Amino acid sequence: MWGMADRGPTALDGSQDGPPARRQRGRGRVGRSLFDDLYREERDRLVRLAFLLTGCQAAAEDLVQDVFLRTRTRLDRVDEPAAYLHRSVTNACWSWHRRRRREERYRPDRPVVVAGTSDVEMWDALARLSPRRRQVLVLRYYLDYSEAQIAETLGCRLGTVKSATHRALADLRRVVES
Repeated sequence: MWGMADRGPTALDGSQDGPPARRQRGRGRVGRSLFDDLYREERDRLVRLAFLLTGCQAAAEDLVQDVFLRTRTRLDRVDEPAAYLHRSVTNACWSWHRRRRREERYRPDRPVVVAGTSDVEMWDALARLSPRRRQVLVLRYYLDYSEAQIAETLGCRLGTVKSATHRALADLRRVVES
């Protein structure tokens, strides 16, 4: 689909003419220059494309970076490197969606910790607690750890776990009621 080119410089002085995505390529420094030019000129456009296809900014940036790394050695042999990069990003986004669907199929549902409160509200309430108190509640009520197991996991005494659990539940109750 994408033809390979074996072309040299187009100008008599050996310089490269034309936009970077269509510039004829050679070996050595020219290949690095082509890659750098493509990265500068196409990266933002490719991140936008990936974001629109995935809906996730972090995933979009990761996918574009991965595509640039995977295609770096091939770009100097491709007739249309910008189009090649766009297609590679599109393919990476579809692979990302397939992988997410597969992961979600096997991911357990988020539990309801308190009866009468929706999952989203509960997770929002937990997010407003301090990290230590959230950790105690998650270990106790989500993972069903005993107080002794929590003490061992956190490296503290059993009494500390009991008081932290009591305080965390009181904080959670205040957050949910407000």
